Amino acid sequence: MKSPHKKISIGSGLTTNILFECDEFLLAEKPAGIPVHETKDPNRLDFTRSLATKLGLTELRTANRLDLGTSGIVLLGKTQSKNKEIDFLLKEAIKEYIFLCHGIPDWKEKRFECFLKDGNKEVKVVRSGGKKAITEFQILSVYPKENISFGMAKILTGRRHQIRVMLRELGFPVLGDPVYSLSNQSKKEQRMYLHSFRLCFTDFQGKKQWVETEIPPEFSNRIGKSLSL
Repeated sequence: MKSPHKKISIGSGLTTNILFECDEFLLAEKPAGIPVHETKDPNRLDFTRSLATKLGLTELRTANRLDLGTSGIVLLGKTQSKNKEIDFLLKEAIKEYIFLCHGIPDWKEKRFECFLKDGNKEVKVVRSGGKKAITEFQILSVYPKENISFGMAKILTGRRHQIRVMLRELGFPVLGDPVYSLSNQSKKEQRMYLHSFRLCFTDFQGKKQWVETEIPPEFSNRIGKSLSL
């Protein structure tokens, strides 16, 4: 089911789409380059507080935390009394991301499993002492001239930097990734090309919901061709 999108301004020239809304929670589209929640600098614009102020929802809480450079679907609870139920809904949901990556893999589909351990700024793949992480990758189209691939990742666990670390480990880092790039090329990119694209979940009435965004225009602009799924 696709709910009607509602575009609203959240300040500093940024807008968001409300993709789905019910009494207990909503799904909104975070722009790239804005933190999802409050940082150490209280004056810095963040997505959750800006949206809470705009909508007049004082208890608005982020359930899934996208990285600064990642855009796309964020699940936000509207009332603290439903926090546990919302977290369970997210845990059971199907979560799919789209990405542009450096290089062209010699595979079309790959399931990648590893153990990840958090560091200060970087997450590392370890043999022991980490948490299990699983992602299913699919390459949707390739662009040899640009040496770039367009793909989708379905995360089966929700670890910090999961997709970014795994693609770097496979040798195909996310385009524009400032941390996990294999070269200085990413510093020249306008953004990090990772986007939370689709969320499929069961709502509190037991109804299956299927919510997705548009492909960000920056993705097609970077390739110079229209992208589709």
